Amino acid sequence: ILLQYYNSSLERDGFTKKIVRFGAVASISGGLEANYSVSAPKVMYYSARGPDPEDGFLDNADIMKPNLVAPGNSIWAAWSTLGMESVEFQGESFAMMSGTSMAAPHIAGIAALIKQKFPHFSPAAIASALSTTASLYDKNGSPIMAQLAYTNPDLNQSPATPFDMGNGFVNASSALDPGLIFESTYEDYMSFLCGINGSIPIVFNHTGQNCQLYNSTVTAADLNLPSITIARLNRSQTVGRSLTNIAGNESYRVDWTAPFGVSMNVTPAHFFIAMGEKQVLNITFNAMTNDSTASFGRIGLVGNGGHNLNIPLSVIAKLY
Repeated sequence: ILLQYYNSSLERDGFTKKIVRFGAVASISGGLEANYSVSAPKVMYYSARGPDPEDGFLDNADIMKPNLVAPGNSIWAAWSTLGMESVEFQGESFAMMSGTSMAAPHIAGIAALIKQKFPHFSPAAIASALSTTASLYDKNGSPIMAQLAYTNPDLNQSPATPFDMGNGFVNASSALDPGLIFESTYEDYMSFLCGINGSIPIVFNHTGQNCQLYNSTVTAADLNLPSITIARLNRSQTVGRSLTNIAGNESYRVDWTAPFGVSMNVTPAHFFIAMGEKQVLNITFNAMTNDSTASFGRIGLVGNGGHNLNIPLSVIAKLY
């Protein structure tokens, strides 16, 4: 209502559409204090959710989506005066918008800061730093909530799962000091893509690379990502993750919470890692029930030097 009143009071140049006079007036009275009781951040009802399967058979669905979430609702940001998408902002230099287009610049800006601090970081390393340090809690220390419906969204919400927010809400300060990173190379992704049935001509069309040059045995679950998704757990499966220490020498404790209907084990449960060294974690999942409902868990890496990493887990179909 306030924005409608503001826009109705503006006088614009008939040719350039730029504002030439402001007519709105307002006053503050009553001595009311601002209400900051609403929890934030939270996942909006319109935010895309995972998983991201190719088909109903869950083929190639062993990659978690989304990766993480960032500020994207009612963001006041730069706007082209020539923009025609929203009538209320025509001729303006700033606009208040919502959506992925608002969240993505936040991530891009933090990624640029990470690249500035760590010039040698690959895109995968940057993504790892952003993801493993993301927050699971809102400003009040409670679990981040996810809205479930357009109608009364704050009355229709539940604690966010990895399919709502991935690793969590981006934390710029922590992302600049991740401690450990999950590194993946161009060759790793090419091997994965080339292993997808029918992908050879598509990969060649987009990259100019022949899949015969790559080992196509890398599955989605084997990609060295800062998350683990198993779309179809047939009795038991073990996946590995390789960590690289970009900080000082540090000892880590590995904690985990298994997805419902699954037992799991991570080895080693404790390790010391020197600066620049690598450590492989082997994670074994065992189905304890027959179930096609996704369930979630997490692995936490707690370092004695102050570094804490979280790795979200999701298992969809389970066959016992």
